[in-house]
Amino acid sequence: MSNYFAVGLGLIEHLEAKADEWGVKDVGVAATINQIKKNTTPALYVVNTVNSPVANGSIDSQDIQQWTVVVAVSNQASQTDFKALMQSSGELISQVINYVQGYQLDDYHDPLERTSTSGRIEYFSTIALIPFTFQTKFQP
Repeated sequence: MSNYFAVGLGLIEHLEAKADEWGVKDVGVAATINQIKKNTTPALYVVNTVNSPVANGSIDSQDIQQWTVVVAVSNQASQTDFKALMQSSGELISQVINYVQGYQLDDYHDPLERTSTSGRIEYFSTIALIPFTFQTKFQP
């Protein structure tokens, strides 16, 4: 393995391959969810959220990496009607989950699996940041 963050870099390329088809204006990376730009939607952001060993002290230990894909969506009507945001973002969310689940960069990394640690949806007036976290295991 030549790059510890290879899965994240590969995930960005994987999502970029579908951006036009899904109508996504930007696929980016952010250090944290709080640093995501909220001026371009729909957009997808990849955030590295966990890097930790599976077993401490083992010579053959594997690391777990978690990558959060944040779906940034907006709808002007959602200021007064959240249902409008749900209707306009639901298809993109399903596409992202199904496309990322099971993505495998190479034989050195396990396929990405969705976790239950995605965090909560962040709302900003007419914009929502909806996170979904996936993890992989590999030997560094």
